[in-house]
Amino acid sequence: MKYDFDSIIDRIETRSTKWLKFDDPNILPMWVADMDFQCPPEVTEAIKKRVDQGIFGYTERPAELTSLLQKRLVDKSGWEIDPEWVTWMPGVVVGLNVACRTALSPGDMVMTPSPIYRPFVYASDNMNRGRLNTDLKNVEGRLELDYESIEQLMSEEIKMFFFCNPHNPGGTVFNQEEIKKLVDICEKNQTIICADEIHSDLIFEPGRKHLHLAQTNEYALNNSITLLSPTKTFNMQGLPCGAAIIPNPELRQEFRRNMRGIAAHIGVFAYTAAEAAYKYGEPWYQELMQYLGENRKLLKEEISKIEGLSLYGPEATYLAWIDCSKTGLDDPSDFFINAGVGVHRGEWFGDSQFVRLNFGCPRSRLEEALSRIKKAFSQRN
Repeated sequence: MKYDFDSIIDRIETRSTKWLKFDDPNILPMWVADMDFQCPPEVTEAIKKRVDQGIFGYTERPAELTSLLQKRLVDKSGWEIDPEWVTWMPGVVVGLNVACRTALSPGDMVMTPSPIYRPFVYASDNMNRGRLNTDLKNVEGRLELDYESIEQLMSEEIKMFFFCNPHNPGGTVFNQEEIKKLVDICEKNQTIICADEIHSDLIFEPGRKHLHLAQTNEYALNNSITLLSPTKTFNMQGLPCGAAIIPNPELRQEFRRNMRGIAAHIGVFAYTAAEAAYKYGEPWYQELMQYLGENRKLLKEEISKIEGLSLYGPEATYLAWIDCSKTGLDDPSDFFINAGVGVHRGEWFGDSQFVRLNFGCPRSRLEEALSRIKKAFSQRN
């Protein structure tokens, strides 16, 4: 490997949110979606070069950024977009909130699958809009859409559907047939779809391409907001920069109007990092996926040996959604944390019988976490 994913890096001194979560310094933090790897060195070098200029005033978008995104989408998924469709913003969570404000009037609702990444839930609340949950089906560990439930719950008040693909926390990569079923229901009800596809680069199956919802058909193209960002792919969450891709000109204009004066300017270093990542980060990304794949394999093997625990996939992301429902534990999250492994609580996503564990870390750290988990369960029995 050209790049180093094995080194243990002390993140406490950088005020890392991930590493300051737990009061006990002996707990390994493996909760938030933030990998313990240095981002591509080419990104670091680009930032250093920009720092040397010494003036950090208001900054316009790099001239090549949109065309770099265009090229990546064609290369990775075959989706050809018009540059005019792209609206840059300071992160995908901003996009979720602006989408609610854009697609929903007071009294309107968004339908949200559950379990789901909590900012989906916060977005409708933040914008004083309504929300209706539809429960995802757990099909042998794979979270899938419940189309019957979606159809039954649809009404005139539901103007938008929140879709997360690849799914967070479940790691499901929805296929063409699954996406088309959802689009057909939304078309029948004239519902806009906001698709968070921030993890679309992180698919494990060799040769499988991510299908963007907007690629499905004309309705999906003209009635969707697609949210993307380089931050998860290249581990740059502290440099928020995302893109909303909206082909429909009226919807796009309204989205931009709702951003005005609310969404912050994208920072100079976030722009610098995004451009460098798209331009030079592919070799690092390829090695990252190989390393994550090996971590995933180790995690699945070891979790399967622990009675009561099960793990399907994930098909994408570096986040493991571990089923603890057969352990008999009242609070699985507390059990893991007391064992010294700081997982993300399942109830934050909508299911307290699961925990989410981030395996985007040096292998020695993952091995230590697995050792602690196995020891805790063996002592319990």
